[in-house]
Amino acid sequence: GRLKYWGLRSMVARRAQAAGVPAPGIHAFRRQFAISMLRAGTDLITLSRLMGHTSIVVLQRYLKQLTDDLQDAHRKAGPVDRGGY
Repeated sequence: GRLKYWGLRSMVARRAQAAGVPAPGIHAFRRQFAISMLRAGTDLITLSRLMGHTSIVVLQRYLKQLTDDLQDAHRKAGPVDRGGY
C-alpha cells in the first residue's frame, strides 16, 4: 500500500540514526523537490500540480529563493547582462 506520513518519518529517522546524522524534517524533501524542479525550468502551474496543490499560493511557501537563484535569474534576463542597453 501507500506509504503514510508516519511510516516515512520513521524510516527517515532510522536511516539518519544509522548514518549518524540528524533526521531531516519530511517537508525538507518536498521543499528540495520543488526548488530542484524550479531550477530545472518547470513552470509554477505544473510544479504546483505535481505537488498536489490547488493553487500556486501554497507552493510559494516552498520556494524561498536563495540569493544565488536571484543572481542567476538577473544574469539570464537582466537587460545589462544580455546587452539590452
